[in-house]
Amino acid sequence: MTTSALATAIIIIGVTLLVLGSIPVKNIIEDNTLTVHFVIGKKTIDITGAKFLPVPDDVNRNLIRTNGTSIGKKHSGHFKNTKTKNKYIFYLTGNGERVYFEIGDKKYLIDGISK
Repeated sequence: MTTSALATAIIIIGVTLLVLGSIPVKNIIEDNTLTVHFVIGKKTIDITGAKFLPVPDDVNRNLIRTNGTSIGKKHSGHFKNTKTKNKYIFYLTGNGERVYFEIGDKKYLIDGISK
């Protein structure tokens, strides 16, 4: 195997693991934590003091992804509304009702919640 083929294989494997590690499949809320399960791995977020609010209208329009992954209905990462300049963090599995909450200045939109 040549050096360039090996480098290409390493890059492809690395990108695949990065993408799979950022596709949410399930969100679990227990006590004061949100656990986001990805295809590979999970992330736990302390939601103590979170304010659960109705989903704002600007969450659904004029969004650009500033970092993260979007595959079909699954979205993970940081998004920004280009008109209102509001920034959001999405952990959307494409399943279930969407829930919106704020922790300090961070705004979260999640779905696919299990308890």
